[in-house]
Amino acid sequence: MEKIDIEFLSNLFEMNNIMEGKSLKKLIEIGGDQGLLTAFQSNVNNGVDSNENVLRLRQLYGENLPVEKELSSIFSMIIECFGDTMLQILLVASLVSTGIGIYKEGIETGWSEGATIFFAVFLIVSITVGNNYVKERQFQKLYHKLDESKQQVIRNSKVQQIDSKELVVGDILFFNIGDLLQVDGLMVSGSEVKMDESTVTGESDSIRKLPYNEITEYLMMKSSQSQQMKNSNQLKKQLKNASPFMISGTKVMDGTGTMLVLTVGQNTCAGKTKLLLDQETPPTPLQQKLEGLAEDIGKFGTFVAIITFFALTVHQLILGFMGYNKILSIETLQFVIQSFMIGVTIIVVAVPEGLPLAVTIALAYSVNKMKDENNLVKNLASCETMGGANTICSDKTGTLTQNKMTVTGLWIENDIFMNQAIYDKKDAQVPRQMQELLAESVTFNSTAYPTKTESGNFLQTGNKTECALLELTDRFGYSISLYRPTDKIVKVLPFSSRRKKMATVIYYKGFLRVFVKGASEIILNQSTKLIAKGQEHYLDENKKKQIKQDVIDRFASRSLRTIAIAYKDTNYKGTQHQLKELAFNLSEEELEKDLVLIAIAGIKDPIRKDVPNSIKACNKAGIQVRMLTGDNTLTAIAIAKESGILSSAQPKEYECMEGKDFRESIGGLVTSQVDGKKVLRIANQEIFNKISKQLKVLARATPEDKFMLVTGLIDQGNIVAVTGDGTNDAPALKKADVGFAMGESGSDVAKDAADIILVDDNFSSIITAIKWGRNIYDCIRKFIQFQLTVNIVALFMAFLGAVILNQSPLNTIQMLWVNLIMDTFASLALATEPPSSALLDRQPYKRTQPIVSAYMYRTICCQSLYQLAVLNCILFLYPSDELTKLSVFFQTFVIMQVFNSITCRQLDYQSLNPFNNLFNNGMFWLIQFITLAIQFALLEFAANYVKVRQLTIIEHSICAGFGVLGMLAGIIFKLIPEGCWRRVHLFKETEIAEENMDATLTSQLRRKSSQRLHSKVMINVKSGEHK
Repeated sequence: MEKIDIEFLSNLFEMNNIMEGKSLKKLIEIGGDQGLLTAFQSNVNNGVDSNENVLRLRQLYGENLPVEKELSSIFSMIIECFGDTMLQILLVASLVSTGIGIYKEGIETGWSEGATIFFAVFLIVSITVGNNYVKERQFQKLYHKLDESKQQVIRNSKVQQIDSKELVVGDILFFNIGDLLQVDGLMVSGSEVKMDESTVTGESDSIRKLPYNEITEYLMMKSSQSQQMKNSNQLKKQLKNASPFMISGTKVMDGTGTMLVLTVGQNTCAGKTKLLLDQETPPTPLQQKLEGLAEDIGKFGTFVAIITFFALTVHQLILGFMGYNKILSIETLQFVIQSFMIGVTIIVVAVPEGLPLAVTIALAYSVNKMKDENNLVKNLASCETMGGANTICSDKTGTLTQNKMTVTGLWIENDIFMNQAIYDKKDAQVPRQMQELLAESVTFNSTAYPTKTESGNFLQTGNKTECALLELTDRFGYSISLYRPTDKIVKVLPFSSRRKKMATVIYYKGFLRVFVKGASEIILNQSTKLIAKGQEHYLDENKKKQIKQDVIDRFASRSLRTIAIAYKDTNYKGTQHQLKELAFNLSEEELEKDLVLIAIAGIKDPIRKDVPNSIKACNKAGIQVRMLTGDNTLTAIAIAKESGILSSAQPKEYECMEGKDFRESIGGLVTSQVDGKKVLRIANQEIFNKISKQLKVLARATPEDKFMLVTGLIDQGNIVAVTGDGTNDAPALKKADVGFAMGESGSDVAKDAADIILVDDNFSSIITAIKWGRNIYDCIRKFIQFQLTVNIVALFMAFLGAVILNQSPLNTIQMLWVNLIMDTFASLALATEPPSSALLDRQPYKRTQPIVSAYMYRTICCQSLYQLAVLNCILFLYPSDELTKLSVFFQTFVIMQVFNSITCRQLDYQSLNPFNNLFNNGMFWLIQFITLAIQFALLEFAANYVKVRQLTIIEHSICAGFGVLGMLAGIIFKLIPEGCWRRVHLFKETEIAEENMDATLTSQLRRKSSQRLHSKVMINVKSGEHK
C-alpha cells in the first residue's frame, strides 16, 4: 500500500469530521485498521517490527516532541527594554546634553557626560537582557522535563517502556485509567473505555470508546438488518455515539486498552491547539503583592523627583533674577536639562523594577534546585505557597511507603502461610491445584506487565499491587504470558476507587468465568463460598466474621494490605461471540455476586526509612500531617504509628476515622452563594471543626472524602498541601493550595491537575518543597529590606542636596550605577540564598501576614538613619574641597550598601552573627566582588566621566570604616529590648485584615521588561492550567 499522507491522518481527528462520520468513512475507504497497519508495516500483536522501520516512520511522520513557542531573541529583549518610557526620556535628554556640551566645550570634552550616560544605560540594558535571556532558557529546560513520561508499547513482539518522545506513528500503545493521551490514535482493543474530551469538545459527559473492529462489525450488522441485531438493544445502546478515535489531550476516565498511534508531535490535535495559544500567564501571588508595594514606592519616588527638579530649577532662576547668572543662556539651559535628567534618574532609581525581577530570579533558582531534589514544579506560584503550608494531606502508598510490594502473608485453602512458607515447595505447602487457580485468576485479572532482567530479577512495571500478586504466581512457576491470552477476555470491569475492585470476564470451556480481586472486606461480603481441601464450601456469616478476625485483621495489624481474590463460573453457555454480546447485558452486580473465595493476600509495603524523621520535622515546623488511605482501619493505624503520625497506643476519638463515618458526620458538601458565585461548603461546619482538630488518619477514604476534607480545611483558613496519584484525586489536587502528584505511580490526569510532581513519590520531597517555599519568601523579604533602605537614603539625599546645595550629591551616572546595584545585582545576590535547616524550626507564614514585617521596618529605619547621618556628615562637615566631598560621599554610599546587603540577610533577632551561613552562597560573594571591582574602576580609571576624583588609601579606608560600622550598628539595634520597639506602632507585629487582602493583591503597576519575564517564559515554554 502507498504511503498515507500526514494531512490525511491529521484530518481524521478534526472534531467535525469525527462527529459527522467522515473520519470513519475515510478510514474504511483505505482498508480500515488493517490498511493502516499495512502502510506502517506494523501489527496489532507484534507492533512495529524493527528499529529500521521505527526510523522510517519517524522520518515520514515526524517526532513526538512537545510543541513550544519560539523563545524571545536577544534583539527583541533589547527592544522591549528600550520601550521603557523613563529610559527613552533619559536618552533624549542625554542626547540634548551632549549637543549642548559639544557646543559649549568643543568636541574633545563636550561629549563625555552625555556619552557616559548612554554607556550607563547600555550597561543596565545589557545586564537586564542577559539575565532575562539566561532565565528564560533555564525555564525552558525545566519545563521540557514536564513533557517527559514513560509509555508502554509493543515493539518487536515485546512489551516495552519507552520515553514519550520516542513514540512513532504505527506504534501499538497501551493506555490505562488516568492516562492523558499525548498522541492521536485508533483504538484497536479494550473494554469499558470512557474518555473525558471536555478539553476538545467542551462537553462534560464522558465519551465511550470502542475498538475499530467492533464499530465496523456493528455497522455491517446494522446494514444487513439481522434479526440478532434487532434483538440486541443493550448492544445498540453500548455502541450508540461510540467512537474508535482516541484524541490527544483527552483523559482516560475508565477502562484499559491499546491504540494504534496515527499522529505525533505538532500534527496531533493537542499540538495544533497549543500552536494557537497566545495567552499571558498571570503573575504569581507574591509578584502581585510586590506590585502593590512597588506602586507606592514609585509614587513616592516620582513625587521626590518632581520637587527635586522644581527646587533645582527655582534655585537657578532665583540666582538669575539676582544677577548671578543669565536666565536666557546656554549655561542655564544646560543646568535645567541636567536637573531634568536627575529628576528622571530619580524616578528610574525609585521605581523598583528589581522587586518582580527578584521573584523571577528566586523562582528560577529555586525550581532548578528543587528539580535536583525530586520536585518538578509545574505552577510557579506553588513554590511561594508552600512557604505558608500548615497542613499536609498525604497518601500512604508510595508516599509514606516504598511502593515496593511483596506478598508476605497468604490465606488459602483455609490456612495461613507467612513469608517464605508461601513459596516453600517442600511438602507442597500451597496445593498445586490452588496455585494454578490463583495464578489464572491473578494473571487474567491484571493490567500490569512486569518484566524480568537477564539475571532473573522481577521488575515491577505498572500497578505495584498487581505486580506483587503476579510475582507471587511467577514464583509458583506460572508464566504471565501463558495465562493471559487476551483473545479469551470478553469484558473487563476496571478497578476504581469507588468500586475498590476489578473484574475480568473470560470465555472458558463454553461458558463465562468471572475473576474478581479487590478490598478484602468487600470481596468477602460478596462471596458465598470458599475453597478448602479442593472443594467448595458455603460461607455463612459466622465464618465470614472468623475470616475477618483471624485473617484480615491479623494481616492488617502487621501493616499488611489485604487483597481478596475470588471467581465464579456462570450458567451462561454458548459460543464466544454469543457470550461476548451477552456480557454487555450483564450488570456489575450480576457478575460480581455469589463469588467463590480463593485467597486473601497480605502485601507488605515497607515505610520509607526517612519518613519518621520527616514527620517529626513537619511537627517542629508547625505543619500537621494527616494520612488518607484506601486501606482498612487497622492497616492505616499500624502504618500511622510506624511513621509517627499517630503517637498514642490507642487512637483518641476522631484521630482515626473511616471515610464513610467522616462523610456522614459532616453531612457532605452543600452549595452556597458567596459574592454571587456558587461554592461548595461543608454541610455541618461545626462538627467538621471539632473533627478536624483531632483527625490524623482517614481510612477507607474515597477521593470524594479527600475533596471534602481539603475543602473544609481551606475554609478554616489553612494552607493545605495534598498528595494524590489517581484520576479521581484530580478534584482534591486542584482544590488544594498546592497539589502534589506522584511521578512514578501517579496517573497523567493527577499530574495534569497538580502543581508539583514528586519525581520519586517520596514524602521527604514534600519537606524539601516546604523548605524552598519558605526560602523564596525569605529571599524576597531580604531583598525588600535592602532595596527600601537604598531607596530611602538615595531619594532623601537627592532632595536635600537639591534644596541646600543646588545640586544632587549623586549625579545621573552615579544614580544609574546605584540603580544597577540595588536592582539587578542585589536581586542576584539575595534571591539566590540556599535554604537552611533552620527554616523548619519556625511556624509557617500566615495568609494574612504582611510582606514587610515589624522587624524589617526596624532594620530599614535604623539602617536608613545611620546612613543618612554618615552621608550628611560627609556632605556638610567633611574638611575638604567640594569634588573630594562628593567623591567620598559616592564611595561611602556604595560601600555602605555592600555591607548593608550582609546585614539584610537577617530577618529576625535569632542570630547576632551577620555572617551566619553566608559562605554557602557563592553568588553573593561574586556579586559583591563585581560591585567593588567596578566601583574601584570608576574611581580610579573613569573619574572624569563619573565626575569624581581618585581617592587616597586613607580616604578609601574611611569609606570602608563607615561600611563596617553600619553592619555593627545593625547588631546594636538587635540588642535594644523588644519593649522599646513596641511603643512605636509601625514596629508592632500585625496581620492584614482579610477584607484588605484583595486590595493588596490586585493593585497593578506598569510592568517593565524584567517584570514581564515570568509571563513571557511561561507562554513560550509551556501552556498550562493555573489555579
